[in-house]
Amino acid sequence: MAVAVKNASEAAPQSALDRATTGSLVAALYVLGSIGVVFYAIPWVWNTVFGPGRELINPFADGALLLTAMIAGGFGLGWLGAKRVNFDPPRGMRAGVFVVVVGLAAIAFTAWCVGTLLEKFVLKDESLRVVGLTITLAVVVGLGYLGLRKFLQPGMEDTLTAFEDQGWFSLAAYKKNQGQRVRRGTILGILILAGCGIWVLVDHKTLVYGLPHEGVASMNHWFVSLPFTGGQQLMLLRDVRFTVPLLLTALSLWFAYRLVNFPTFADFLIATEAEMNKVSWTSRKRLFQDTMVVLVTVVMMTIFLFLIDTAWFFLLTQIGVLQKPNPENQPKSGRVELPW
Repeated sequence: MAVAVKNASEAAPQSALDRATTGSLVAALYVLGSIGVVFYAIPWVWNTVFGPGRELINPFADGALLLTAMIAGGFGLGWLGAKRVNFDPPRGMRAGVFVVVVGLAAIAFTAWCVGTLLEKFVLKDESLRVVGLTITLAVVVGLGYLGLRKFLQPGMEDTLTAFEDQGWFSLAAYKKNQGQRVRRGTILGILILAGCGIWVLVDHKTLVYGLPHEGVASMNHWFVSLPFTGGQQLMLLRDVRFTVPLLLTALSLWFAYRLVNFPTFADFLIATEAEMNKVSWTSRKRLFQDTMVVLVTVVMMTIFLFLIDTAWFFLLTQIGVLQKPNPENQPKSGRVELPW
């Protein structure tokens, strides 16, 4: 007897980008590569192509055009990366990219600290440079292996998903129609504080150093010395007097917007506005009357206390309990010493 058997539909193969962990690793490498292209490759190409004739270009125009090219390159690479995941990355990938990038930065900083300490205090001899470089690279490899092993654990995807669900890596607003006035006031307060800090940095010229001085042209960039490389330096950020305020401004805008949409804090702001709506605000006329009552009372109490103090001082002086200070008996230092 023939039996019809229905073949189970084969599941579509799952690519590496469909998982939060492996997709985050690939996306983080793409992000780091894009940062390298924007901050290193584009300026290098710009200086190579336009370097011979840059003395004929206004410095401000040259910097503005270079900055425009870097911004355009950044937006283009960002669009290509978003298109690769169809503008809808899997849940947890955004948080995973952030965790990977921060983790790599922490590994690099730790290795730099270890190498710098070894170079300055332990392996000072030039003949031990290879040993110090080997130890520094071993620190990088060891920390990278431990971090990768931790990141690829089964429960990491749930952790990344929960982290991303907090809303820090999304443009979506949380209950956007509620608590709007308190949220806007909170954003305004955060931006005012951040703006004051950025203005102080700019006004005090904290970020202006290494600029042309006494006819010697130098660059206003941030460099870090690489240990055990014979004084080699790596540029971390270009034109810090411009890029740092811009980065701080962008970070402040993003932080202020995401903070008021963080679920726990947003619910608090919504409840705050709901309680504020229950307050019975006084009228302008009544507010003026109450203010005048308070001011008149304060003035009358001030006059009353002044008169009482003057009367008691006069009375105690007349009966000899207190004595008036004699200017002729005071020291030349100018300090008045009262008898009591």
